[in-house]
Amino acid sequence: MELQINKPRFAKNPHEDKIFRAITAEVSLFMANTTKSNAPIMIVKALLYVGLFIIGYAGIITAETTSTLFISYAVTGISLVLLGLNFAHDCAHGALLKSKTANNAVYESLFTLVGINGYLWKKRHTHSHHNYPNTEGYDVDIELGSIVHLSVAESPKNHHSVQHIYAPLLYGIYTLYWVFYKDFVLFFKKHHANLTFKKHSTKEYVKLFGGKLLYLTYIFIIPLLVTPFTVGQITLAFLLFHFAASWLLLFTFLITHHVENTQYFSEHEKVLTSSSWLMHQVQSSNDFHACNTVANFVFGGFNCHVAHHLFPNVSHVHYPEISRIIYRHLYSNGITPNKTTFLGGVLSHIKLLKKLGRQHNATSISYVKI
Repeated sequence: MELQINKPRFAKNPHEDKIFRAITAEVSLFMANTTKSNAPIMIVKALLYVGLFIIGYAGIITAETTSTLFISYAVTGISLVLLGLNFAHDCAHGALLKSKTANNAVYESLFTLVGINGYLWKKRHTHSHHNYPNTEGYDVDIELGSIVHLSVAESPKNHHSVQHIYAPLLYGIYTLYWVFYKDFVLFFKKHHANLTFKKHSTKEYVKLFGGKLLYLTYIFIIPLLVTPFTVGQITLAFLLFHFAASWLLLFTFLITHHVENTQYFSEHEKVLTSSSWLMHQVQSSNDFHACNTVANFVFGGFNCHVAHHLFPNVSHVHYPEISRIIYRHLYSNGITPNKTTFLGGVLSHIKLLKKLGRQHNATSISYVKI
């Protein structure tokens, strides 16, 4: 695979750069001195979430009633998202295991279980979104097509005026769309925001199509063969699997960057951005229950999103403590990070959809030109 990356530079701000150096120094000291290992908590998570997946899938293939079938499919979908948030994401950043090969094997296997191509997601996530979140032309995650409008540089279409009503409903089929459409379109697409894919290896073609076949075999064909249910009943249960997975996955991600107070950055010809790297990450991210260990246990560090964007290669187990360090430095320098609750973030995201869907003058939206 040949990948070309467009990398605009960030502004040099001596004061903000000094803040980030101070944060980095304290986080490095914390990591060097902490006796807390990520192993025990990750073992507990593995037992719980893998166990939940096994229970869900066992329920699918042994179900005798439609209610058991539907509940089991939903539980399986939720368990896979929890495994993705807590394990696949850390592995994609090399933050879980010492071996790069082992990290890749874990995250690609978990992505395959939910039917999604992990190879392409990782390239887009680490080389585009993480470097330039919420930036037009540089963040692939805000290229959502014409159905949902999250752009500050372009005027919305007429139907976007009601996107705050229909989008949350459509979010329920997002993983279905990803599995059967998005992966294929993106795989054969050359330009992705700031990324240009020149070619993919033969191995990646095999993994793309083989992964889809494996996914359909275990989640649809095997249940159809070993249970007494009809194609229609299995299909409905399969859709419920995706509804449960999609809403949990998408709302967890969307409230980390797309709420009312997060800032957007508009593409421009200049190669030097108008903000420092620190402020870009802080202003474009939103935390929810960042210092709460229970929330961190469930959401795998997505709730500590400022910490994750500043230190993506650190295990999310340490993010609550790191978030406290970051907050102390930011607040002492008059910088207020974006924070909501989970439900507050969902409601704020819906309000943002309404605002962007009806805003034909982008200058009233909080954004910065590059």
